[in-house]
Amino acid sequence: MTKKNSLYSVREFALSAGKAVITPAEIANILGKPKNIGSVYAARLVKKGLARRLLRGKLSLVDDDFAIASQLINPAYISLDSALLFHGVIQQITKGIECVTTVNSIKLERLGIVYHKIPPSLFYGYNRVERGQSFAFMAEPEKALIDGIYLGAYTKEKLSEYSSNVSKKRLLELARRYKGYGSRNIIRVIGSLTRIH
Repeated sequence: MTKKNSLYSVREFALSAGKAVITPAEIANILGKPKNIGSVYAARLVKKGLARRLLRGKLSLVDDDFAIASQLINPAYISLDSALLFHGVIQQITKGIECVTTVNSIKLERLGIVYHKIPPSLFYGYNRVERGQSFAFMAEPEKALIDGIYLGAYTKEKLSEYSSNVSKKRLLELARRYKGYGSRNIIRVIGSLTRIH
């Protein structure tokens, strides 16, 4: 196998598994080689324009921002305004992509991605959506609102506006699944929005 074919083969193998983001360790695993060889191949992929360096040890194989954002940090899914825009609940274009994760909150200004930390007990209500050669994890619109309530991201006016464009029944169903700290407040807020008590 030539070097060129090896690079293309590594990329195609990763994409066939839907991976938008890959690490040198994963490249080494695909090749069946030591990790240092994975780093060499990672540099070659970038040099050949077959991948783009995102962060130290993280390369993107696709240009889809949603796929990259939800796979760059594990676990994570797209939520808040980014998910609401995806589902057509809001129309205004968002600045960057907002995700939630169970690990630390982080703002990656160069990439235009923000990760908000939520408790593991609130990490649900999202689906895998196909994105070209890859995929993204996307919150249901109702769960994006719940995440926003938990994080204090929305004013009462915005919550009232946004909730009028989602399923009230699903909103309450998802809220009731959360049994952690603050769950009563979330249900109370949603109850006032849906007029269901």
